[in-house]
Amino acid sequence: MNDPGLDDAIADEAVALDEASTNPKERTGPDGKPSSQYPQAARWWLASTAYPLMAGTFGPMASAFNICSLSQPWRMDLTSGGGLDIPDPKWVTSINAVSLVSALIANLALSLNMARRIRFEIAQPIIVIGWYISSALLIGILIPFGVLMYKPENDGRIYSQSYYHGTFAAGIYFIISSLMTVTGYGAWRDHYSREYNLTTSQRTLMLQTIIFFIYLLGGAAVYARIEHWRFLDAVYWADYTLLTIGVGNFAPTTHLGRGLLFPYAVGGIIILGLIISSIRTLMLEKGRQKIGDILTAHTHKFLVKEAFSNHSRLQGIVPPLDDQTAKDEGRSDREQRKREFIAMRQVRQLATIQHKWLSLLMSFTLWMTMWLIGGVVFWRSESDAQWSYFQALYFAYTTLLTIGYGDIYPVSSLGKSFFVFWSLLAVPTITILISSIGDTLVRFIRDITLFIGEITILPGDQSFIDRTKDLTKVSWTGWWLEETTGEKRKQCPDENMGDRPPLEAEEKKKENEAQARGDVAAENIHHYHYLLFREVRKLMEQASSNPAREFDYVEWEYYLGLIGGKNRPSISGDEHGDAAQAKTCDWDWLDKKSPLLGRKSEVEWLLGALTETLDQELQRASDMHPSVDKPSKYIDTLYEK
Repeated sequence: MNDPGLDDAIADEAVALDEASTNPKERTGPDGKPSSQYPQAARWWLASTAYPLMAGTFGPMASAFNICSLSQPWRMDLTSGGGLDIPDPKWVTSINAVSLVSALIANLALSLNMARRIRFEIAQPIIVIGWYISSALLIGILIPFGVLMYKPENDGRIYSQSYYHGTFAAGIYFIISSLMTVTGYGAWRDHYSREYNLTTSQRTLMLQTIIFFIYLLGGAAVYARIEHWRFLDAVYWADYTLLTIGVGNFAPTTHLGRGLLFPYAVGGIIILGLIISSIRTLMLEKGRQKIGDILTAHTHKFLVKEAFSNHSRLQGIVPPLDDQTAKDEGRSDREQRKREFIAMRQVRQLATIQHKWLSLLMSFTLWMTMWLIGGVVFWRSESDAQWSYFQALYFAYTTLLTIGYGDIYPVSSLGKSFFVFWSLLAVPTITILISSIGDTLVRFIRDITLFIGEITILPGDQSFIDRTKDLTKVSWTGWWLEETTGEKRKQCPDENMGDRPPLEAEEKKKENEAQARGDVAAENIHHYHYLLFREVRKLMEQASSNPAREFDYVEWEYYLGLIGGKNRPSISGDEHGDAAQAKTCDWDWLDKKSPLLGRKSEVEWLLGALTETLDQELQRASDMHPSVDKPSKYIDTLYEK
């Protein structure tokens, strides 16, 4: 499935927002169906990319739980003392096995579809139907078992961990099958192409997950034999070992078991780290990107509307742009464009602040939800051990932070099986939360720490009195509207007019030669080339700076003049001037295509535009003026650099 919206994503989201709210009929084509060219909102990114990735991640997990549900009988008899397994009826085992086979076929179809070995139209029904069948079959045998357990002859019998693993597998099968149904519906309605267009890293996420669960279950099988544990107790041990929780109620006691722990734990932790890194990079960061696109589009629409309103409520944030205010102030066209420039920069900065704090709020909410829900389930599952809700919260908290004191731990079948399921979901959330905290609260704490250090023991550029004066003059609105790097942007140093790079030196040399022989046209051409080479070189030097360089309005005017043809020299027979500028700069500052609204930094946008202009200009000049060398060696050298 392709990843719609990742190119010009913010502009597309803004167009979709405007057209959906103003003229919904524009969303359909001549045949009455949604147009495939219509910019897609973020919900279709979820359906086309996030949902298949979630299915690829949770599908192997559900199959692993299904295997666990087959590994041991679903009931245990406690009246015998130690707890004996009660064999399941053959029809239960058979249906359970069919459920697993159906799920494995669905997983295989998804893998082959992601690898483009089979077509989407063939794979999608197999995936959806396969997982729905697996879920239905498991539910069909779980419910009768739930009824049978309440009969009088079953007194003293309890569910084993296998029963609860089957419950988790059935629920996951149903959820991911429903998500893939939405994915298929969106492709059928032409909201995105009917093809998985995932990157190599995205396609390997499912493979990493499969490897992890094979490693988990395989290690559990080995330790169950070595340490004489039940298989699902060994799964419980392997889970908290690889997640580095270390609950401690199971631990290897044999010499062989302790020796094998050295490679087993390291290997599992590495695989788990790869999975968490992939999930964060491929799903969470892309999801954050889409949230940022939505916020920027909505902020753009709202602030521009307020800026043109006669009764704006945000005059302290966005300058008024309405015609009446411009007329009253006698504002020139240039001043109006400058105000639009300022307004769009505020849009981007406000959206950045909203994005980072919303990400923190969502991460914190997810973490709290996992903590509180985990506490409730552990409280109820360990009621026979007389856990209070506070004790359950305490255990869930130490588990989430991978502390694992081991003073209390689950002993019931539900508690241990839920621990395996819950910990695999809950522990990675702390990584997500820490990442979000680093973008917001850590920045604030760092700034305060640096300030305290500057006025106490660390040397600073200002005296204590001057630093305090600056602090009292801080505009807190302005502080919140700064980029969240927490550092003041440094202006680009003045150009060093010493030794020029070969490209610039060559153009300067040709400019001087043309001036000496009186060839004004060639002189102007080479001077223009020299300016382009020089600015490209300067921007390349700034491309890796952190924080990203931002330019004032005068600098933007200069660069847009170079890009749009304002400074282009005239060549006989060439179209230039206003026509060329209109062709290159087909936007204004308030437009959805504004470079201040896009995902690229200002340096990246200008560097791309100047490089493209330089390429076109060298080709144009070589075609129309015989005294100008062919452009290939210039562009090749530039790209090599």
